[in-house]
Amino acid sequence: MVLGVIVDPGLGPAAEFLSQIVQAIIDIVITSKNVFIEKESFAELANYLEQIVPFLKEMMRKDISNSDGLNNVITILNHEVKVAKQLIEECSKRNKVYLLVNCRSIAKRIEDTTKEISRALSLLPLSSLDISAGIIEEISQLSDLMQTAEFKTALAEEEILEKIESGIQERNVDRSYANNLLFSIAQAVGISTEQSVLKKEFEEFKMEIENAQLRKDQAEAIQMDQIIALLERADATSSPNEKEIKYFNKRNSLGTQPLEPLQSFICPITREVMVDPVETSSGHTFERSSIEKWFADGNNLCPLTMIPLDTSILRPNKTLRQSIEEWKDRNTMITIASMKPKLLVGEDEEVLHCLGQLQDLCEERDIHREWVILENYIPILIELLGAKSRDIRNHALVILCILAKDSDYAKERVANVENAIESIVRSLGRRIAERKLAVALLLELSKSEIVQDCIGKVQGCILLLVTMSSSDESQAAKDARELLENLSFSNQNVIQMAKANYFKHLLQHLSSDMMILKKKKKWNEKEVFLGKYILQLAMKVEE
Repeated sequence: MVLGVIVDPGLGPAAEFLSQIVQAIIDIVITSKNVFIEKESFAELANYLEQIVPFLKEMMRKDISNSDGLNNVITILNHEVKVAKQLIEECSKRNKVYLLVNCRSIAKRIEDTTKEISRALSLLPLSSLDISAGIIEEISQLSDLMQTAEFKTALAEEEILEKIESGIQERNVDRSYANNLLFSIAQAVGISTEQSVLKKEFEEFKMEIENAQLRKDQAEAIQMDQIIALLERADATSSPNEKEIKYFNKRNSLGTQPLEPLQSFICPITREVMVDPVETSSGHTFERSSIEKWFADGNNLCPLTMIPLDTSILRPNKTLRQSIEEWKDRNTMITIASMKPKLLVGEDEEVLHCLGQLQDLCEERDIHREWVILENYIPILIELLGAKSRDIRNHALVILCILAKDSDYAKERVANVENAIESIVRSLGRRIAERKLAVALLLELSKSEIVQDCIGKVQGCILLLVTMSSSDESQAAKDARELLENLSFSNQNVIQMAKANYFKHLLQHLSSDMMILKKKKKWNEKEVFLGKYILQLAMKVEE
């Protein structure tokens, strides 16, 4: 509020200040086009201000004398225009992610500034000014319009903020959620989704947060810390080395033995650890599904105290849910770490049990898959592909495929293990169940360009894949053909396929090369004829 501030008459005539305000408005109209966020809101504000300019210029031409009322209005206008100019400057220079997560407050600041300017206009002693009735009517209507103006965040930005809030509340959202959220943010603020660009933008965002903490804006700092924790789960925001250091710092602080659940974690009805704890009107907490069933069965008394309950009141117990999730994560980390020795030296039955447990954990959440990779299970699983037990080999292939689907980093970790691809290819020559798992794994690995090159170089791999491509097992045959497609980037691989009587990709290469050479006119008509003849012969062989 600046209504009580009066311009010092010694600073100069009103016209001088009006001239400065007009120039500032012109600057705002130009620079408002450069903001990263809330573009429509800034454009609307600039439009309002631009409509004020003719009125201010008219006042300057009339050389209106200073008065307390007029000076007060000029002071408010001068202050609010400076506020708008500073806000535009911030929204054109500050980190884009930081601006996006603050877009609601930015919209509110634009609205407040607009209303303050409107209020200043309404305080003008218009009747005493030597201004035409038409201009007075226009400025009155503009003031009313600005006073009722509402500035809302854009729909896309609002959806992102809701996802951020949901992710913070859930606390245990998976990496895929964070990845999708980060990509949505990048698209909303117009930055590349390349991992290096996202990483740089995220580091700058964290620096903005540090500056907020230095300003001792505690409420903002706490909220931003929560957003950082959420976005740090995305692949682009942390390097593998950073994730590994963070993981082991946490894991090493947990001890070595799983903890039993606290009594408060147990639902009084099901006697099991709660997943979605809710508090009733009696203040007691139950698993949501169990207390809802209790009410649905016609009970309206508390299962513990037998006092009447308001069945419409079920409040999520977020604090308890967070404690349960932290307890589960702690025990899962310890469980994952403790299984490694058993896989290395255990009896077949124990190894199978551990593999089954490991598979369940990997299928449950992607953060579990990340922990398994960080615990360096991949070399152990590759080693198990040489086990005598077919069941052990099959389990190892399944888990490796789950991990490979998780990220390119996981695929590269597999390829970097000595003789890993050779071990997987070896499974292509075994029984059908194992062959199916092996080709599915190789297909997944081939989606990484780095790993593609390794697969085709393994002796006998392409021959086995060509054989599988005509298998009676439709899924295995389909996977083999798709894998051969992925490997056809290499001329050497294509030649190996042709040697195994699989000519599809050779024909494609020949046809493509002929078209290029013909367009470049590097073949004469006779050579083109001979080329077509070779293609026809090859197609007959293929048939």
